[in-house]
Formats: sequence, C-alpha cells, structure tokens
Amino acid sequence: MNDLLQQLDWRTLVLPAMVPVFVAVLIAEAWRFRGQGRLTLKDSMASMGLGSLYMVFDTLVTVTLVALIFSWAYQHRLFDITMTPLTGLLLFVSLEFCYYWFHRASHRIRWFWSAHVAHHSSTLMNFSTAMRQSAIYSIVGNWLFYVPLAFLGFEPIWVFFMLTVNLAYQYFIHTQWVGKLHPAIEFVFNTPSHHRAHHGRNAEYIDRNYGGILILYDRLFGTFVEEKEDVPVEYGITRPVNSHNPITLTLHEAVDMFRDAARPGPLKQRLKHFWAPPEWRREDD
Repeated sequence: MNDLLQQLDWRTLVLPAMVPVFVAVLIAEAWRFRGQGRLTLKDSMASMGLGSLYMVFDTLVTVTLVALIFSWAYQHRLFDITMTPLTGLLLFVSLEFCYYWFHRASHRIRWFWSAHVAHHSSTLMNFSTAMRQSAIYSIVGNWLFYVPLAFLGFEPIWVFFMLTVNLAYQYFIHTQWVGKLHPAIEFVFNTPSHHRAHHGRNAEYIDRNYGGILILYDRLFGTFVEEKEDVPVEYGITRPVNSHNPITLTLHEAVDMFRDAARPGPLKQRLKHFWAPPEWRREDD
C-alpha cells in the first residue's frame, strides 16, 4: 500500500488535468444547442451531482480497499512486465478487453446493473451525461474485472492510468454534436455515433456497443450495432426513474433488487435477482 501511494505522480493527474477541457467543451456544446432541448439545467446538474458523489466514494474505497487488493495481486504476479511502447500497447488492448466484459456484465447481470443504471438514467445525450457515474461502482465490484492485469504483472499504477485514459476518452463520445466519422474510424473506434446507439432504449439498440475506446471487441463478440438514420435513438432506461435527485438515481435499482430478492419464494428464485439480467422476472410474476 505504501509503495503504491508513493508512486502517485503524473499518471494520477490525467482526470484533474482534463477538467478544464471537459468544462470548456460542455459549455461550447450548451451554447451550440441552446434552446433545442438537447440539454437542460436540471438534467446537467443531476449528472454533475452523480459525478461528484462518484469521485468522493470511489476515491475513498480505492484508497482503503481496492489499492490493497491490487497491491496483493501484483505481489503474486505471474510475470515482471516493464512498461515499454510495446507492453503499453499490450496493456491498452488488455484493459480494453477487461472493460468490454465489465461493461457487458454491467448490462446483463443485475448486481452490476444496479450501479451502472445511473449512467443510463438520462433521457438526453450530451457531454454532461458522461458525468453520470455511480457512487456504488466500487461497492458492487467493478474493479474485479481489472485485477487480472495486476496478476499478469502490470503495475497497478499503470492499470489505473490506462483506465483513466479510457474513461477520459469516453467523455467526448457522449454527444449529438458529432455525426458519423470516416468509415475507417467508425470501424475501429468507439465513436459518438456508436455510443449514442449504446445509450438507446430502443429494441434495435439496447445492450449493444460495450467498447470503451475501441469497437473491435463488439464486432468480434457480436454485440455491435450501427446507429441508423431511420431509427432515432430514444435515450434512457426502459423503467424510467423520473428523478433528478443524485441519491435516488444512485440507489433506486439496488433498492428494487434487494426488495425483489426479499419477497417470499424458493431461495434459488430469490437469489437469481442478483445474477440474472435486469429484465428477468420470476416465473409467477
């Protein structure tokens, strides 16, 4: 733990350094779409509230628990991986692979969805939507998907850095300002077009396009869908919360999940509420 804390350097400053850029593009987007209803003050404030809660709680849990687990995993690593341009590229594609499965699990396993749902709770799509993160991500265990990288031999600080780069990139794909890009870019990278489809609750779009920076794993594993001009994206979730309260947006699905599991019935059916897809209901419902 002490060794990890001593390594805190420029690699930990990516997000703080990007804040002025995030704010600048948010203001520019708000000015560009003023009066068009593509963003509202209430919605954006709710997004910022969620982002603030996430930063506070995620930092606390990371420092007190997650860093310890990553340090332990690294102490039992399989290889000693020195960071070079080649191993940096390896870490990039490996972390992207881990992110893909974290993101897919966050849509298809209700335990993880109970945290991720906050990110999809807005019916709008703009840069502030990227700030909709959940304070309970670290509690449900989003970090579990990246621990294998430390076991392999990547230093935890580099894993955290690459994850931060991945998340910083994703901020810029939460927008309607950018249309489709060159086909070569659309084929390889996760773009605003691909991510707009990901945030759709339409049957054509729901639970697709899980990539972070790349869209290649979606193409490989059959979860890719293209945004279609004749099928406008309906943003949000299938069971809207209709609230701008960050606490409600953070906890509503977890509360519903535990309430469903507490209902009388066979134990297997009750426990299935935690690991089944979010839309699963009991046979007698």
